[in-house]
Amino acid sequence: MTKDKILAAAINQYSMFNYHGATMQKIAKEVGIKPASIYFFYKNKEELFIAAFQSLLQSHFEQMKRILDEAKDRGLLEIFQSLLTGTVAYHQSHRQETNAYISLVASPPAEMKQFLQEHMKTFDTWMFDSLVELAKRDFPHLTEAEAKVLTKQFVLLMDGIFWEINLYDEETLQEQIDQAHQIMAKLLEGLQHE
Repeated sequence: MTKDKILAAAINQYSMFNYHGATMQKIAKEVGIKPASIYFFYKNKEELFIAAFQSLLQSHFEQMKRILDEAKDRGLLEIFQSLLTGTVAYHQSHRQETNAYISLVASPPAEMKQFLQEHMKTFDTWMFDSLVELAKRDFPHLTEAEAKVLTKQFVLLMDGIFWEINLYDEETLQEQIDQAHQIMAKLLEGLQHE
């Protein structure tokens, strides 16, 4: 229980102060323990934050897998829509973690860069492989290269929406999601006529 509280406090402090401003003292104060108690679980700050971000990123990855698993039997456009809206809903309901995630990706501390690159490579490989397979299922005439391009186009739109989560009010963000959906609909409509 204390370990989970420490991880949550580390993410919270990171979301407010980034890596260098999120001190062990601030984390301990938030949890209600002495700073020395953190070292019972983690040998240093780097180890603590890697554990915190492993937990956060794994949670996000598992959510994406759930969304895709629930939608995989639908058409490709519905799958894209489910991933897009599901990702936004997840990040809106986890604001603190999302702020930390955005900060981590935008300017990763040197201590965390390799860990982040490895995670992103694993996540991207899963996302691309899954969506390429589904694109080829729904559009059997697509070559592997064409399915990859379609997947990259979707991921580009999804990444753009993700970066807008904190920029826009609810109504404007929904307009952006609708625009992304329309773009994907047009792309898929074009593929049906080939």
